[in-house]
Amino acid sequence: MNGVIFHLKYVTIMIPKKKKTLDNDFIEIKLPRFLNAKRQITIKDTIFFSGIGLHTGKQVKMTLTPAPPNTGIVFRKKINDKIVCIESSFHNVESTKLCTVLSDSKGNKISTVEHILSALYAYEIDNIFIDVDSEEIPVYDGSSLEFIKKLDRTNFNEQDSYKKFIKIKKNVEIKVNEKIARVSPFDNTLITTEVDYDHKVIGKQSISLLLNPEIYKTQICSARTFGFLKDVEELRNSGLALGGSLNNAIVLDENKVLNPEGLRYTDEFVRHKLLDFIGDISLSGYRILGSFFSSHPGHDLNFKLLKKIFESQDNWELVCSN
Repeated sequence: MNGVIFHLKYVTIMIPKKKKTLDNDFIEIKLPRFLNAKRQITIKDTIFFSGIGLHTGKQVKMTLTPAPPNTGIVFRKKINDKIVCIESSFHNVESTKLCTVLSDSKGNKISTVEHILSALYAYEIDNIFIDVDSEEIPVYDGSSLEFIKKLDRTNFNEQDSYKKFIKIKKNVEIKVNEKIARVSPFDNTLITTEVDYDHKVIGKQSISLLLNPEIYKTQICSARTFGFLKDVEELRNSGLALGGSLNNAIVLDENKVLNPEGLRYTDEFVRHKLLDFIGDISLSGYRILGSFFSSHPGHDLNFKLLKKIFESQDNWELVCSN
């Protein structure tokens, strides 16, 4: 089953019975189980990237290199002739202000990790070293498209160890005012995201998808980050968005999109929020089997949901695919 993408506005789909009965007029349909034995994978060869950081405005060189089984995703930086390693884990989240920032116990940081992590998670890559010569991941056009293009041109190695999955056992939910993030038991990774902005270009948008590499590549990876012109000066005064431009973000004034090329999708905004969500849940360190729902999502809400999931062993169980 390849997965299907839906554009929803609070729509409930039910399948009627061909013949009415006294008990119920609708059939409950259960999806088949998808969990099969899958080996961990890494890339075969080193992949090179370079570009500017969205928030620092600095030039960044980055490489992806193969990593041994059970390594996970590890960021590495050279500081004072020493290699510093920062594991991609929600335990290492240092900040969620406008991006996801990871740090180690000594305060070494790597920021704006969500787009590269989103691409790696969607492509089901388990083990990689990410080497950077700055404190931020290159932003490119504000999406994960460039990462996907280069991943598509590389080959992958199956490894000796099997993938490990976190299977959600019960509903887990976070509410912060009007913001909601929830995950429920499900046999695959289903993600539903909705946004509601008081702006005529955005308004209410909703999307739902069964996560797999092909759907991510064709429907999600090219959705760009976005912001509002009225916020730019304040952000830059705070040391943020110093590398931001119309080349790496959708920018809106009070009435319209300022980018000359316009939008890639009419609902590009919610698609990018889903892209970010995938990057943030990858910080669990596992493939998560569950049905996710988020309304008014953001990095902080995504992080709080992960923390809530792992607060209690009653919420999840570890499933090995062998």
